[in-house]
Amino acid sequence: MAEKGLSEKKILLLFALLAAVMIAIIAAAALLAPLKIELGAPGRVAVIRIQGPLSYAKFSLLGSMDVSTYVEMIDRARKDPLVKAVVLYVNSPGGDVAASETLYYAVRKLSEEKVVIAYIEGLGTSGAYEAVLPADYIIASNSSLVGAIGVYMMVYNIEDLMGKLGVQVYTYKSGPLKDIGSPFRKPAPEEEAVFREIVNEFFRIFKLRVLKHRGKVSDEVFTGRPFTARQAVDAGLIDAVGTYDDAIKKARELAGLPESAPAVELKPPRPSLLEVLFGGAASQGLIPIPRYQVLAMWPEPMVTLVSG
Repeated sequence: MAEKGLSEKKILLLFALLAAVMIAIIAAAALLAPLKIELGAPGRVAVIRIQGPLSYAKFSLLGSMDVSTYVEMIDRARKDPLVKAVVLYVNSPGGDVAASETLYYAVRKLSEEKVVIAYIEGLGTSGAYEAVLPADYIIASNSSLVGAIGVYMMVYNIEDLMGKLGVQVYTYKSGPLKDIGSPFRKPAPEEEAVFREIVNEFFRIFKLRVLKHRGKVSDEVFTGRPFTARQAVDAGLIDAVGTYDDAIKKARELAGLPESAPAVELKPPRPSLLEVLFGGAASQGLIPIPRYQVLAMWPEPMVTLVSG
């Protein structure tokens, strides 16, 4: 009887162990199921929106964000093994020369590893156009404006305003050009010459990049004028006029993905209230007095279409 009781205990223990093993297997399968589906997927298209002026100011009422945020999203897409292609959804007039160039280098690095499609809806001008030059294919919507290739410099002068307020500014400097671009006086002729040299040098670099990535283009593109999407195709600035869906389809095609491959938009971090109100100045604790700024930006006019 003792041996029989012992055998029953062994059988019950064996069943308990088997049940525990089965439960562990089922639980592991449930946890790994999504991973298996993900790993077995052929890949996906990442979408990154680039909107508003390009700058190093974090967030502002103008709708722009720090260009480093775009670079971070581009790096995320580049390092994700499931992302086989990236669509850059662009609506930007350009921005600071330095910020535009930073974005250009990030896109160029991305294009060395992934398929990159640039889709322009609205504006893809000046520094924003420069930034997407390394893309494998550029598409613009029918109502977009493209190009405005060039650089300009703005020098702010508040000398007359300060005079009306009864404020005088005295500057003591080590050399005649040390306070070049001072907002408290008009630029001297030698300062204007320096500014023109800077603008011409940045434009030379911009022009070389256009020729490198787009090949033969119309000479008119270097006058600084914007083009409609269809004009941009004829000028050699973009590859096609199309829709966002066309851009996603082209990305899948060039990356060898099936039509069912998902397109997932990467999201930037949400800004705080201070960042929205003051942008980069909030993090610095001050609002700087403007002096001068070199821009690869198209100063867009107000364009309104009215149907009668």
